[in-house]
Amino acid sequence: MQMYYQPLARCISGTTSHRWVPIHSKSDHLNSTELEIHGLHPDDFFEDSNFWKLALRNYWSLLSPLIFSDHPKRPGDDDPLPPYNMVRNVMDMNAHYGGLSAALMEARKAVWVMNVVPLGARNTLPLIHDRGFAGVLHNWCEPFPTYPRTYDLLHANGLLSHIASQKCSMFELLLEMDRILRPEGWIILSDTLGTIEKARTLAAQIRWEARVIDLQNGSDQRLLVCQKPFVRK
Repeated sequence: MQMYYQPLARCISGTTSHRWVPIHSKSDHLNSTELEIHGLHPDDFFEDSNFWKLALRNYWSLLSPLIFSDHPKRPGDDDPLPPYNMVRNVMDMNAHYGGLSAALMEARKAVWVMNVVPLGARNTLPLIHDRGFAGVLHNWCEPFPTYPRTYDLLHANGLLSHIASQKCSMFELLLEMDRILRPEGWIILSDTLGTIEKARTLAAQIRWEARVIDLQNGSDQRLLVCQKPFVRK
């Protein structure tokens, strides 16, 4: 437990030296000309950005074991706060335009995000890189090249439906997610109701805590919020 929640130490020194060249921050807000290069209309980009700002506020309030109780609820003012550094390493497994990364940055969450663009989907990786974010292309029918227990939070919007169209195994994907997720790490899956219900059944087989969340917006979309246990029961 304690190994995951230690404060970060200052491991780089000498930043006050005149020999260090300052790096000017780059805005993640691309102008209309830059968006046009990627075939994206500014209105669509603005709408995507607003969507992820709202989604992030919703997600963060769900990262609590309270949602898995017999009477699930979101944490209230009287409930204990989770560790401030509960989530550090995040993977967005179907990153689209990198909107979740941008929302995390704007919300000043102290996290590092790996954006993954699945093979077979629209290649938005150049756009993600132009926004200044880390990202890779990956075939989710194959294992992801990283060490076990690397990530604190895995997020996937529409990925389950995508891999079904690629005739890949959902169960094998969830097993790969279990491999790269640390104990007590979180998974947030967003997809259609039928797909989410199937994923919940598979999550139970892996011994994840899981809860389906109705977005209450009249759509067929649902969230599946899971947590990998520290010790499997």
